[in-house]
Amino acid sequence: MENNKMEIIQMTKPVKCHLWTNDNVCRDDLGCDNFELIETFVDESHFSRWLVQCKECGQLYFKEFYEEIDWIDGDDPQYVTYVPVKNADEIEKLKKANIFEILLFQPCLRKDYPKGAEKPKVYWLGKN
Repeated sequence: MENNKMEIIQMTKPVKCHLWTNDNVCRDDLGCDNFELIETFVDESHFSRWLVQCKECGQLYFKEFYEEIDWIDGDDPQYVTYVPVKNADEIEKLKKANIFEILLFQPCLRKDYPKGAEKPKVYWLGKN
């Protein structure tokens, strides 16, 4: 994020992971039972970051959870991002990124649950 440039940062595509090859990824695919926790970087009530590993294929993901507080209705929007990583350098760059900059690391798997939604939207950002 040097010089305030907002450019996409290309990450390695997780081509061997079922989450990449499945065209209908859903929130059940992103359940805790499907990942092993490798390391915790931040663990707060509305913001967390972890290194997780897919139990099916071994792909590492930098996972971020972010929740906005809805003081009026209590319908807190929640956003989860999974960025495929392959080494410590990539992880360090992600750890330094803020909640908006992390979206520049693509492809990334997203689970967006905005206020008022009946269910979350799960999709790959930057897959195509």
